[in-house]
Amino acid sequence: MTMAAAALGCLASSENLVAAGPSTAPSVTYTASGTFGSVKSGADLFQLQGEPFSISVVASEADVAKTHGAQWAGYNALKMTGTVNSGLLPTPVAISNTSTSIELAVGNPSYDVFELYSPVKVIGITLTITATIDLPKTALTNDHILPFASVALPTTATMSYSDGTNTSVLYLKGTLVGTVPGAAAVKTDVVLHGEGARSITARGDGTKSVRSIGAGPVETGASADVVALEFYAAGVRDGSEIEVRIGGQSVPVLYAGAAEHFAGLDQISVQLPRSLAGVGEADVVLTVDGQTAEPVRIQIQ
Repeated sequence: MTMAAAALGCLASSENLVAAGPSTAPSVTYTASGTFGSVKSGADLFQLQGEPFSISVVASEADVAKTHGAQWAGYNALKMTGTVNSGLLPTPVAISNTSTSIELAVGNPSYDVFELYSPVKVIGITLTITATIDLPKTALTNDHILPFASVALPTTATMSYSDGTNTSVLYLKGTLVGTVPGAAAVKTDVVLHGEGARSITARGDGTKSVRSIGAGPVETGASADVVALEFYAAGVRDGSEIEVRIGGQSVPVLYAGAAEHFAGLDQISVQLPRSLAGVGEADVVLTVDGQTAEPVRIQIQ
């Protein structure tokens, strides 16, 4: 299979810009992370549906725009790093580029457009990654890039890629955060991702099986088995009080913290009690320090 190019596009709105200037915030790191959602169109030949992603770009707020117009400013030679998962590959793939560009443009009376463009190579496949985010007009001030607080990607956010003949488009779920060195940690809204969720069964005979929760009902296993449910999330790593309820029942949290390999993405694992066997549909509800995420519905056999 040959895929010539791919495009990652996301559209989000920000209500909380972080006030900063070149002297107090010399660099800004933008990190978008989350999971690839359902397929909007095409065949998803690269098998990204349900897989996690993370992309970070570092820009200097003190930089003068390399290209400039009356209503736009462009920046290039920026460093991009990231990680994506593909169902075609056994392990996450690291991506990087040192010629990423960012463009800020005043194209609407109420907002600016932040656009990221970066060609990268993954196992010999050239991917062109772009991101477009709606920001308040004040995001472009004297051609300087300003950081912003955590922004949730909207339901309209999509990513597309092509093999040169056919194009696939997938929805995105996740967050975009702009941070500066030494600044206070950005509080991220609590999110629980249904995409990429897995059930992991450790059997009494020492064997283990891993299954996508979306592939079918979750089984509680035999009496000697231990079943864990693993979800990608946001807003978990800095939480002090974390609770997960399944079907209204509080369940043991086995791990809550940063997801391995994916910057900006969190992960939470819980044990599935045998008392929930046969309940059928059940909502998984995550609460962190009093903030509750939208529930994820699963089927328990």
